[in-house]
Amino acid sequence: MESNKFENLEKAGPVILRFGLAIVFLWFGFSQLANPTQWTSFLPSFISIAPISAVKFVLLNGWFEIVGAVLLILGTYTRPVALLLALHLFGITFTIGWNALGIRDFGLSIATLVIFLQGAGGFSVDNFKERTSTGLSQ
Repeated sequence: MESNKFENLEKAGPVILRFGLAIVFLWFGFSQLANPTQWTSFLPSFISIAPISAVKFVLLNGWFEIVGAVLLILGTYTRPVALLLALHLFGITFTIGWNALGIRDFGLSIATLVIFLQGAGGFSVDNFKERTSTGLSQ
C-alpha cells in the first residue's frame, strides 16, 4: 500500500500554524512595549475603571502576548496558552468591531483556537514530553 504522499505536510501544518501565529503575537507584543501610548486608543472604554493606567494596561497586554508567543514557539503548555490567546483575540475582535481589522482578528482568533483544538504538533516540548512518557521515539 502506498503511503500518503502528503503525510509530512499534514504533520507540518500545526507546527507552521503555531510558529506563524507566535510571530504575529510577538510583533504585536513588542510593538505595544515599544510605543504603548500609540496603542491606548484601541482600548475599550471600560478599561478606564481599571486601577491601572491605560499605558500600564497596554504594557501588561504586550508582555502577555510575548510570553504567550514564546510558549507557543516552544510548544509548551500549548493548549491552555492557545485557548487564552484565542479568547484574548476574540475579545479584541468584538471590541474593534466588524470592520477590516476586526475581520482579520477574527480569522487570527479562529486560527489560534485551532491550535488549542489540535495541540502543539511536532517540534514541541509538549510532543517531546508525550513521546518520552509513553516510551515512544521518532
